[in-house]
Amino acid sequence: MHISAFPHELAHRAATVLGSKLEASIILGERGFAVRAGSSTDAAGRCDRAESLADDGPCVDAIEKRTVQVVPVIAETERWEAWRDQSLREGFVSALAVPASVNADIAVAINLYSRTPDPWTRELVTAADGYAQLAASMVQLHLKLAEFEDATAGLYHQMSDLSATERAVGAIMYANDCSDLEARRILDSASRNRNVSQREVAETILRTLVMSEPRPEDGTAT
Repeated sequence: MHISAFPHELAHRAATVLGSKLEASIILGERGFAVRAGSSTDAAGRCDRAESLADDGPCVDAIEKRTVQVVPVIAETERWEAWRDQSLREGFVSALAVPASVNADIAVAINLYSRTPDPWTRELVTAADGYAQLAASMVQLHLKLAEFEDATAGLYHQMSDLSATERAVGAIMYANDCSDLEARRILDSASRNRNVSQREVAETILRTLVMSEPRPEDGTAT
């Protein structure tokens, strides 16, 4: 299984361009689940992992409400307990979450973390919005390519329900650095909240997070 690298690359680029003292993560979300897709640092990744597992945090709210979430002083917020506590353990002081829609159901959000108080100027928020829109465009393209490949080669339709689910669990574990049990909880929560099968949720996760594996050439060993 090849997890797409572009969310990590985009998170690194966002952190570098938007401010040398900022750290960034990208969360992919749909009603009922949020998965960390990429981070510029391990510290930012651990914060977004806590947010994804709790399904509660500024990025989750930004995605659900399609509004920017500004956290001027993390220590003073009474919301998002798991995310807040992890952010404070990592030494972050302030945070910003900026969403962008991929389609009617799926969205992304960029979480920016600062170790200095409230650096969120209007110009910085505007620039962060631009990166969030770029991330959404890349996810949209990734989805279209995955759907095209599936239409022509049946990459996902040919999978059994069990195979699709297990591969999705693996993708969630890799992306969120979490346990098998935690990944299954995310998948089950998404299925229940959307009132769809785990297979449907699994295909969404595979199409957005996983690159198709190259097929062996004829005559080569498999």
